[in-house]
Amino acid sequence: MALTSALPHRSALVAGAAWAATFGLALALAPRLAADLAGPSPRLLALAGAGALFIGLVALLQREMGLALRASSFGDPRRLVTSGSFAVSRNPIYLAFLIPLASFALWSPLAAGAGIGLYLAAMTLLVVRPEERALAEAFGDEFEAWARRTPRWIGVPGRPKREIGRDVAGA
Repeated sequence: MALTSALPHRSALVAGAAWAATFGLALALAPRLAADLAGPSPRLLALAGAGALFIGLVALLQREMGLALRASSFGDPRRLVTSGSFAVSRNPIYLAFLIPLASFALWSPLAAGAGIGLYLAAMTLLVVRPEERALAEAFGDEFEAWARRTPRWIGVPGRPKREIGRDVAGA
């Protein structure tokens, strides 16, 4: 087994760091989070539910992509998935992680907002742009057409977008 196959996907590292930063900020800004962690709390149930919802969504989206549920390394893209959830967002799996981050708003809306902003910025720079460059290289015009009509995160599909060449090329 190659060493790289044992390492987590870069997206998991970004998501884990964003969750930890959001958790730490929520602990610092909202003392009741520490109190809730010390004993049973309905808010903790909501946090756990958000995590479970995220995991369920990822499983459904991986199935939509034709990946095994245990896929942790995706290798070279075999086909471009542009239908279903991928017609509304180019990154629905990464977008699903906003659910557990947003759940921290139960303790601190500021921590949740900061965590979401950090996550989206880091994910875009460290994961999404490199993936989009690889997809553009692998699928050429098919990717370019999908990227023009489908928002990176979420929005109204099919609306004209600016040319993405510079963004995809990494400039």
